[in-house]
Amino acid sequence: MLRIFSKKEEPQSDAALVAHYQQTGDQVSLSQLYERYIELVYGLCLKYFKDEGLAQDAVINIYEELVKKVKAHEIKQFKSWLHVLARNHCLMQLRKKKITINFDPDLMQSVDLRHHNNDSEDVEEREEQLQGLEDCIAGLAEEQKACIELFYLQGKTYKDIASQHNMQIGKVRSFIQNGRRNLKICMERKVLKGEE
Repeated sequence: MLRIFSKKEEPQSDAALVAHYQQTGDQVSLSQLYERYIELVYGLCLKYFKDEGLAQDAVINIYEELVKKVKAHEIKQFKSWLHVLARNHCLMQLRKKKITINFDPDLMQSVDLRHHNNDSEDVEEREEQLQGLEDCIAGLAEEQKACIELFYLQGKTYKDIASQHNMQIGKVRSFIQNGRRNLKICMERKVLKGEE
């Protein structure tokens, strides 16, 4: 029997799938949408956890978060929104394992990931510091932000960063030094505001 509508359907846009899910709660739309970016999400999770099993678990958990959060948010660009959601999920999981970014008052010459087994007050204080640091990094100029994240959070060398961004090593060094100085100023402002 011939189908009357044999014309192949065009794939729906991200925005259309988001809108359909928000209106109907139809998880088929959501799963189609997630399927488009599942490899990117897995790659991001693998970068943070350095473990395939943990990254796979995170991919499933992030989908479970999407079921609730897509309905609750106004989403203009799903891909970039999902990237932020996935990154935040990974950071939260790392924090729960008490792996935090530790830095000295001079905003360190290096940022390392260290395990802490301290009491809840110390953990809460570090949570605030980490959130403040993330906010300050987000406020940097694009080149400084990229270089700081690659150098401190991903452990890339000056040479790696220069090659990746097609710039001179001296320029990379300058962006990192200026970025670190701006982070220090930003963090000091946050401390002063907290004391007021």
